[in-house]
Amino acid sequence: MTHATAPSMKTKPQKRHKYIVIRDWLSEQIASGAFARGEQMPSEHELMQRFEVSRVTARQALTDLRNKGLIEAHHGKGYFVSRFTATSNLERLQSFGEMMAPLGIETCSDIIELSEVRADQETATSLKLSYGSPLTRLVRTRKAGGRTVALTINHLPVALGRRVMCLDLGNQDLYRLMEDRLKIELAYADTILDTIKVNEIIGPFIGAKLDESVIRIQRLTFDSSGTPLIHETTYSPLETIKFQVRVPRW
Repeated sequence: MTHATAPSMKTKPQKRHKYIVIRDWLSEQIASGAFARGEQMPSEHELMQRFEVSRVTARQALTDLRNKGLIEAHHGKGYFVSRFTATSNLERLQSFGEMMAPLGIETCSDIIELSEVRADQETATSLKLSYGSPLTRLVRTRKAGGRTVALTINHLPVALGRRVMCLDLGNQDLYRLMEDRLKIELAYADTILDTIKVNEIIGPFIGAKLDESVIRIQRLTFDSSGTPLIHETTYSPLETIKFQVRVPRW
């Protein structure tokens, strides 16, 4: 007795909504620098013509970008790429995500490098290790609203670094992961702020031209026992971060 074979059920690929196609294209243009900070975005009418969509669809794409903090709407003028500036409170130890949170902007990271290296003299001294000791090196571009706003280079003792390697470093802050997942109590950091002229290696990651001045933040983070755990250097365009500190009279 033969049995009829049931017809195979093929799943049709789902088409993306047209407003998502437009939104993602605009996001890519902003992330690549094709639309610079403060530059006017294509109007609803221009998007309608380019993508052959209705005004409602074009407006929905722009509204999504505005809700993510990528663009701003200026009444009677149109939409412009945001010139957002995060405020770093120097009176407390903040992660990148915590610094951006008041702006309501989504943050994430792209991992450029995650490897084991040998400590140079400066890093070894900072982390109280011997010259040439093994370290974990973590290099990430930090993104806010889909746009790269900083390049961060971390060095950690290799025993800690190997635990960190297994965590979601692309979507969560290193501080938060260490505290919540590894149960390490971070206490304070020694921080040095200055400006430098970027070279041909750092510049392309943060959209800075050769010899352009950028902020450099050097930070050595300690746990509650006073042990140095993270040697960090961050580079960011001047207009991206401002700093706040309360100074007592006496």
